[in-house]
Formats: sequence, C-alpha cells, structure tokens
Amino acid sequence: MQYGFESILPPLIAIVLAILTRRVLLPLATGIFVGAILLSLGKPDSRWFDSFILFLTSLVDSVRDADHLKTLAFTLLLGAMVGVMEIGGGIRSLIYHLSKRIRSRSGAKVMISLSGLIIFFDDYANTLLIGGTMRSTADRYKISRAKLAYLVDSTAAPVAGLSVISTWTAIEISYIAEGLKAAGIDDSSAAFSLFLESIPYRFYPVLAIVMVFYVSISGRDFSAMRKAENDAIDSKEDVLPETSLSDPGSDLPSRLWLAAIVPIACCVAAIVSVLVFTGKREAEVAPEMSSFRAAIEIIGSGDSYLALILGGVVGLVMAVWMHRLLSNSSNFRMLEGTVRGALQMMPAMLILWLAWALGAMTQSDALDTGGYLSRILSDRLAPEWLPATVFLLSGFVAFSTGTSWGTMAILTPLAVTLSIEMDSVAGPAGVICLATSGAVLAGAILGDHCSPISDTTVLSSRASGCNHVEHVRTQMPYALIVGSVAIVAGCIPAAYGVSPWICLIVGAVLLWFILRLVGRPPCAPGF
Repeated sequence: MQYGFESILPPLIAIVLAILTRRVLLPLATGIFVGAILLSLGKPDSRWFDSFILFLTSLVDSVRDADHLKTLAFTLLLGAMVGVMEIGGGIRSLIYHLSKRIRSRSGAKVMISLSGLIIFFDDYANTLLIGGTMRSTADRYKISRAKLAYLVDSTAAPVAGLSVISTWTAIEISYIAEGLKAAGIDDSSAAFSLFLESIPYRFYPVLAIVMVFYVSISGRDFSAMRKAENDAIDSKEDVLPETSLSDPGSDLPSRLWLAAIVPIACCVAAIVSVLVFTGKREAEVAPEMSSFRAAIEIIGSGDSYLALILGGVVGLVMAVWMHRLLSNSSNFRMLEGTVRGALQMMPAMLILWLAWALGAMTQSDALDTGGYLSRILSDRLAPEWLPATVFLLSGFVAFSTGTSWGTMAILTPLAVTLSIEMDSVAGPAGVICLATSGAVLAGAILGDHCSPISDTTVLSSRASGCNHVEHVRTQMPYALIVGSVAIVAGCIPAAYGVSPWICLIVGAVLLWFILRLVGRPPCAPGF
C-alpha cells in the first residue's frame, strides 16, 4: 500500500508535541503509536488491538537489532570512561596544568577556548568541567561570567558534534543508518562513511569555534556581551565575590593529567586500528587513488560498531588503571565513577531507542515517509535548497524543544532519506545528502545555543556562575550571526557544488570582517 499525507503524521506529531511540551520521550512514543495505528489500518484484516501489538513489537525490535545493541554498548562504555576521569580528577588536573600557562587576559580567553577543544569527547563533561574549573581564572583576569559561559557553551556541543570519537558518534551514525535503511541502503559501513564525509559540511559548529577564537584573540565584542565585559573590567572586586580564587586542581597529584590523556589516546588508537584491520578486507582501493582517499576508503569500509565497542572497552580500562596508578583511587571510587558516567547516558539512550522505533515506521517498507516527501517536494523545492531548509528547520525545532539530541533523533533519518530520494543519481555520496546530513546536526546545535531551555545552555550558565538569562541574551547575537554566515557561505554554495573547505574559508573571512565592523574592544567608544 502506498501512503500519502498520513505518512508524515508520525514525525510531524512528534515534532509538534516536542515543541508544545518541551519534552522528547513522550512525543517520540506518541509518534510511534500513531505510526502503528496507520500501519495496522492499512491491513485488510486489521483488528482493533493490532496497533498496540505493532507498537510494542517496534520497541522490542529496536533493541534486538545487533547494530543497535552495539551502539548502546559504546554509549555506555564512553559515558563510563568519562565518569571515571571526572570523579578520579584526571580531567581537572589537565585543565589546572593548562591554566598555569596563562599570562594575560587575552591568553586566559584563548586558554579557556583551547580547554574546550581538548575535552572533545562529551559536551556535558566539557561544560561542567571547563565552566567550574575556569571561574577563578576568569575572575583573576576580569573576564565576565557571561563571556566565560559563551566560551564554554560555544565550544562544548560544537567540538563534540565534530569529533569522530565522542558520546555523540555512535548515536549520529545510528540515526544516519536509519535514514539509509529507509532509503533501501542497509549497510553500516555506508552510514559510517556518510558520517565521516559529512563532517566538513557541518558549517555552524566549525564557524562557531572560529568565532570563539576571533573574539578571544581580538578582544572585540558587541551588543550585550560588550557591556558585560565593560562591567567586569570596571569592577574592583571579583564578579562573584563568594567564589574562591584558589586553583581547582592544585591539590591533585602532579602527573594525574596523564590519566585524562592516555585513556583517550588509547581509545582513539584502538578504534582506528580496528577500522583499518576490518576495512582492508572490505575496501575497494583503486591504484590511482591518493593515499588520503585510500585511507578514507579503508576506514569507511571498516566495522565501525565493533571498532567503537573495542575502543570504549580499552578507554574505560585505561582510565581506571591510570587513576588507580597515579592517584591511588579506591576500587569503590572507580566503580562509582563508572556507574555515574553510564547513568548520565541513560536519557540519551532512551531517546535513541524511541528514535529507532519511529525511524522504522517511516522506512520504505512501512509508511515510506521519505518517498512521499520526495514526490511532493521534487516539483516545489530544488534539491540545492534542501540543506539550508533542513538547517533552519533543525534550528527551530532545537530552539523550541531545547534538545539537540531530540532534534537529531526526529529529523536525521527523515532528512537523510529525503536527500537521497531527491538526488537519487548521486545517492548518499552526493553533495546534497552530505550537506543535508551535516545541516541537521549544525542546525540542532544553533538552536541549542539560542534556546533558554536547552540543557547545555542551562549547564553552561550554572557551571560558569553566570545568570542564565544574561547568558542567553549575550550569546544569542553571536550564534545568530554565525548561523547566518553558515547558510550564506556554507549550506547554499556547498549544495551547488562548491567545496566545503572553500565555504569554510569564506565563512571564516566573513566572520572576521563582521567582528571588525560591529565589535569594539571593552571600554572603547561605539557599540
């Protein structure tokens, strides 16, 4: 049976309910149930309870899939590794040693930004650790808490979303795989290849990080942020007097920072090794390929799920061993960190579980939502405008719901399927699919940065000791400018075939000129 408008109802209802309730789990479950009703009504011998059976079956099938189980396993393992490094003090020690090298106000801002890039494996850990440990540094150099919150927030999710090894990785690959399945491509290596090749097309997170360093190095600000910086400089005492200026981390063993570096390095090495080992057997490397392209082909053909699981195991084992070796942390303390880190991933795993079930409802052998959207949009929307449209839609949904992960759960499978349907000749290797895949994540992060109800925005203001409303008010102008440049210099020209690297260079240059035009140093006349 070919479904029409009703095929878009499950994801549409999920989006609308998520916006209205500002929750994700119930809207996703409702979307799944609506899909089950539609599928059961489409059967000629349908019974009244078939929709309930189909609803429960879709939930069970989602966690019985081998690739899905591997995704959940890696998510738990990496969350546990982060939990061990947090509770054991390894990350705090690393940040403390970095902060000792600061010599100026500009250097302090650059070091805060660099610290945000170093903690690339989890946005929550990044936000809480950088915000909490850098407050005394910010106060010492009279950097406003609003600026600290901006530097923390604008590096946390972007760097985690761009990283090949983070708590986002397996989840992103899984959402992409669901979209490919809906388009008739059931291949885990294809999902990993699309994930890798779409990274340069994630224009907003890349340009957001570029903007952070422009602001840090130039000392220029505008709008409400500049007023906050002027107030901090004019203040004769710390921004928040109750905060001690003692260095967090000075009480830790001197070499404990190795307990943050070594596990991550071993995790990355294990993942790359498994990808290369398994990819060599599957890859088709032509003699005329460049070394770089051949390496991408081999890595993209590897067993990504197996690599992520083994990398997670190695990382967790090394994190526990290094902390036991360097700080004599007790076994109970390590177990506490492992459990705490794993539990922090449970909300994301629940979203992922429901997103899989919703994605199954929209696949080509079910409601075929992507096929219907392709049929109605092919005459109304040029494929080249799909990435920009998806970027704006993703940003709106994330702004309204306050969750980038929930936004990706709803939109990624649909966007991937639609982009393949609208550009069937090029398929998942075409620029339309690559740019659209990147646009979902990029738009979700933009919406997060602008939303007052976003979890990372709330965490950033809380960890940095900044008033939450002030953080949103000072960060939003920067996010909107970067988002506008991402569309004009990134999404649109890239969809027309311009190299994403050229788009990023042009976008970076545009941001520099905009900052020079509207930004002023603190206490300078002007804006």
